[in-house]
Amino acid sequence: MIAHARRHTAASLFLFLILVWSVLPTPSRAMALDLTEQESRYVREHGTVTMCVDPDWVPFESINATGEHEGIAADLIRLVAGRTGLRFELVPTASWDESLAASKDGRCKVLSFLNKTPQREKWLIFTTPLFSDVNVFITREEHPFISDPGKLVGESIVFPRGTSMEELVRRDYPNLTILVTETEGEAVNMVSAKKADMTMRSLIVAAYTIKKEGLFNLKIAGQLPYYSNNLSIGVADNDQTLRDILNKGIATITKAERAEIENRHVSINVQTVTDYGFLLKALGVVLVLAALGGMWAYKVKRLNSALRREIAHREALERMRDDVEKIIRHDLVSPLTGIISIPELLGGQENLTRDQRELLHHVATSGKRMLATIRMTGDLARMEKGTYTVGLEDCDVLAIVRGILANLAGLIEAKGLSLAVRVDGRDPRSGERALFRGDPVLFGNLLENLIKNACEASPEKGVVELDIDTAARTAAIRNQGEVPREIVDTFFEKYVTSGKAFGTGLGTYSARIMARAMGGDVELDASAPGRTTVVVRLPGGGAA
Repeated sequence: MIAHARRHTAASLFLFLILVWSVLPTPSRAMALDLTEQESRYVREHGTVTMCVDPDWVPFESINATGEHEGIAADLIRLVAGRTGLRFELVPTASWDESLAASKDGRCKVLSFLNKTPQREKWLIFTTPLFSDVNVFITREEHPFISDPGKLVGESIVFPRGTSMEELVRRDYPNLTILVTETEGEAVNMVSAKKADMTMRSLIVAAYTIKKEGLFNLKIAGQLPYYSNNLSIGVADNDQTLRDILNKGIATITKAERAEIENRHVSINVQTVTDYGFLLKALGVVLVLAALGGMWAYKVKRLNSALRREIAHREALERMRDDVEKIIRHDLVSPLTGIISIPELLGGQENLTRDQRELLHHVATSGKRMLATIRMTGDLARMEKGTYTVGLEDCDVLAIVRGILANLAGLIEAKGLSLAVRVDGRDPRSGERALFRGDPVLFGNLLENLIKNACEASPEKGVVELDIDTAARTAAIRNQGEVPREIVDTFFEKYVTSGKAFGTGLGTYSARIMARAMGGDVELDASAPGRTTVVVRLPGGGAA
């Protein structure tokens, strides 16, 4: 009877276990998918989907020595496969470039883990992201923080070949020199060995590579907000049914599952060889995070202190500069007023020739312009801030240009230059005027700055041209010689100059500021080989 009871108990327990097993969720049925009839038929008829991956993107994904797909991407895709009923067949490749080529050639139906870019959208459609991670700049320890890569000059950035970040940076930051390598490790090592100034990589990949390779002369030097990795599955042949099935599978993956997969791979890949158990690993992680947090807080504190000192120093310099400028303006105005009055007094003498009277008139006019310029310098700061109000009137460009050419006669004669002035494509007629709306002092200053620059940049015995277009309301100054490539993008910025022993780099900057104050602008056209054109655009008053 006891044996019978034991058999009955065992049978009951077995039936109970079967019942429990039947209702527990298994990995492949954890969340039932609501597939349409078309999608269900697709899974039955096209259950095997060929897949290419990045064979060297640890810890995201790689192909191991036995030819298996492993990493964060592999585990996430296994969840999708189990929940959709699809089977993925790995197509082995030697590099990411080869995977992209295989996708284009039709050798694989999907690419496992990649960002959506305009170039890739030419042959792929994309699922919702499987995983997201930020991209960061990796530089050597001595490199300053990168807040705006668009302002970097003469620096290089290295990428593994064929990545989405390479495509985006090539498009958005042409000021950077792009270098490419075959692997993630090579890119980071080039930065460490001073063969490249920086790389931009996933934060997870960067942390893994730096620690694995022991490259502790590197640091994270910045992040671009809109350059995150939103890693999706790419589907070829515009197969929207497959994309929709994959999206339903991706939607079942929870945040907890993603976090568990990420922690599993990151902790496995960066742990030491000796394993002292879960508690020691947890303690190690806490200590590392505490140390990194302490170092980061210390660095932030130092940077904040240095920043406060720098701000205070610059404010003091700014106040000193303003005081010096006020003193200089005050001390120059009095003697200059006397200089202006002398030609006016001499002009009343009856024994002067016509040329002498014109020369005296030119001296007085130039003096008045200089006086107006000195008084105007205090207004440039307000022009920079956009708070300066300009009184507009009709300005005769031809009269202004004649005065400028008289001022620059010494420079023009010394270089043997020829000056060609045209109005609407022809030589100006006698007594003709070309009227633009503006401030005559501002207009005279900006034109003189630009014409002087053109004369200085022109070769000996060159030709400097001024084309006035009254319909388009432009004045184009053209000279032989090219603006150096390295300053084309910063031509109108402060202190940018090239090839001048005593150049300040303020002429073109102030010209644009003055043009914008009058409601116009100044633009550079460096498209013609061997020539430079600067175009002034201002509101016009017609021609007379």
